[in-house]
Amino acid sequence: MPAIAFVTGGSSLVGRVLVSRLAERGVRVLALARSRSAAAAVEQFGAEPVLGDLRRPETWRAEARAADVVFHVGLPRVRPPLRRHRVRGLVGEAAAGAAALRSTLGAGRPVVAVSSGLVYGDRAGPATEAEHLAPLALARPALAAERALADPELRIVRLPWVYGPEGIIFDLVSALRAGRYRIVGPGGNRWSMLSAEDAAEALLTAASAPPGAYNAAEPDPPSQLEVVRTVCAQAGARRPDHLPPRIAALGLGGPTAEALAASLVLDAAKLAGAGWTPRSRWRRDLVSLLLPGPAAA
Repeated sequence: MPAIAFVTGGSSLVGRVLVSRLAERGVRVLALARSRSAAAAVEQFGAEPVLGDLRRPETWRAEARAADVVFHVGLPRVRPPLRRHRVRGLVGEAAAGAAALRSTLGAGRPVVAVSSGLVYGDRAGPATEAEHLAPLALARPALAAERALADPELRIVRLPWVYGPEGIIFDLVSALRAGRYRIVGPGGNRWSMLSAEDAAEALLTAASAPPGAYNAAEPDPPSQLEVVRTVCAQAGARRPDHLPPRIAALGLGGPTAEALAASLVLDAAKLAGAGWTPRSRWRRDLVSLLLPGPAAA
């Protein structure tokens, strides 16, 4: 375990858990924060906030160079509705931030970076790390960051749909309870799932593993339809009907609708071989996303 870690994106869903886990293990955590509210959030979870912007290395250069390992969780945040023209801006933002990080650190410095399993595209079968990359639009910023960080000491952790107290899956659960979500497409497409807690542990495992790419996901991925039916049963909500992706895109944005209708199945055997095992199971633990009280009107 490193003595000092530098974390970007520490106020994000996975970043907060990562910061907390590192601090619990006695690691001094320096977390980049773009605002005072983000600084307060990372400080609450045990980090020393570093106020600055990822694309302005002069605000964080000394702290990053002092770290034994850097965790790059600071990808641009994506919230629907996301239009395709906006993806181009997010790609540029992700690439610029990652390039600034790599150029500041120089070659041969350990970096563990979050990425998306959607870089493999819409695949019916399990994707291994050796697969050809054909990213869906929603994953293009993540792939741009991967490429900008390229180095022999880079570890990449590609995540599936991550659930926790915020993010797209949380929004989906909230929308189902309020009767606002419609199944995108037929619903038979499979969704690999992972809790934010297990995602953070995947990053920690990768930090001690050989350089390279690693997938992280729970076993037995459900279909979109199964996730929706399970949440409805737990929440006492009415089961929704279906929308063709092109119609769903009007409200969600094309990239989000495309991703929700795609099959995302990740083979996590490589990371399991490095000692990682997910502890959560979406069928048991997704209930923690259900908001208290009655559904919104």
